[in-house]
Formats: sequence, structure tokens, C-alpha cells
Amino acid sequence: MDHRTDREILETLDLHERQGLSAAQVGLRVGRSRSAVLGIVKRINDATDAVPDLCTRAENRNGGMPARWWEDRRSWA
Repeated sequence: MDHRTDREILETLDLHERQGLSAAQVGLRVGRSRSAVLGIVKRINDATDAVPDLCTRAENRNGGMPARWWEDRRSWA
């Protein structure tokens, strides 16, 4: 089985969902096939859709984090 790090998954989602690249374009950038990219996106979206978003603060909702938040370790404190 091929495992991806959290960072690779976040990068894939960022390129596809925030930057609007096609699955084929994302695949070329991250060294995966178009199908692998679509599989990652589907699994993550299915998992997040399965849990209701009960957050009342906008910054805590899905999509509330700043772009590429995982690159700034200072924001983790």
C-alpha cells in the first residue's frame, strides 16, 4: 500500500481545491496519477462530509484556516 504523509495530502488538497488545478495537473506536481489525486480528494471529502460542522466560529469551520497554514509552525502554538 502506498502511504502519503499529512503534508502531501494537504499539498494535494491545496493545489486541487484552493488553487483550482485539475487532478492531472496536481498529479504532475506531486508525482501521482490523476486517479490517485481524485482518490485522495474523494476520501478526504467523504470523511469531512460524514461529520457535521458544529463550529460556531468561522475561523474554526472547514475552510477557516489561512492558506497553507501547515507551513507556518509558529501558528501551531
